[in-house]
Amino acid sequence: MLALIGVFMFLMVIIYQKRKIKGIREQQRLIAQYEQAVLKAKVEMREETLKYVGQELHDNVGQVLSLIKLYLSRPDTQQKPDVKHLIDQAITDIRSLSHDLNINRVEQYSLGDFIEQELYKVNKTGVVKISFENNGFCEPASIHDRLMISRIFQECINNILKHAEAKHIFVKLEAAKGCCALSIADDGIGFESASTLKGSGLINIYDRVNLIGGHIEIDSAPGDGTKVLLRIPNE
Repeated sequence: MLALIGVFMFLMVIIYQKRKIKGIREQQRLIAQYEQAVLKAKVEMREETLKYVGQELHDNVGQVLSLIKLYLSRPDTQQKPDVKHLIDQAITDIRSLSHDLNINRVEQYSLGDFIEQELYKVNKTGVVKISFENNGFCEPASIHDRLMISRIFQECINNILKHAEAKHIFVKLEAAKGCCALSIADDGIGFESASTLKGSGLINIYDRVNLIGGHIEIDSAPGDGTKVLLRIPNE
């Protein structure tokens, strides 16, 4: 009997050790996956920033400088006030772009401030109208979580601009019990949830939400727009 008890205890210790090692390996895998996702998000945000700055230089600053060149090529002195105004506009635009080139602004600003800045850029295009409500203090538990959430937000907005044909985007950030709720809705064409949720873009969003311990709901139907509700741990 004692021998059987000894064998049983020995087997239990072995099983416990195996489970412990398996748990440690799984934890290490999740940490590595999280770090890779953070690195990927940083690279994507750099690419988004450079793409935006490139477009602004071409579409806005480039046109303003072309007008200045046109005015200066004319001997008409009455154009001087217009030239001065255009130069001031070019300086303002370049300063704004210099601010946008700061890819570390996710770390320097609150989540609400970052969302507001991103929506300002979208609103400036005139493609869609923007509504933003920021209620309460919402701040993720870590800078890396803030980066991931910021990238998720950018992906949602990009999806709307590319596919939704929306006229209005409604964004709401509010504090809830133990978490923050970020809602992103549009009045676009919508889609069949069951089929589209399998797309790689949305799968990427789901993966990132899981890595930060959040929860996401996507509700859409053809002709009825789309609503994304993201709940994330608060500090």
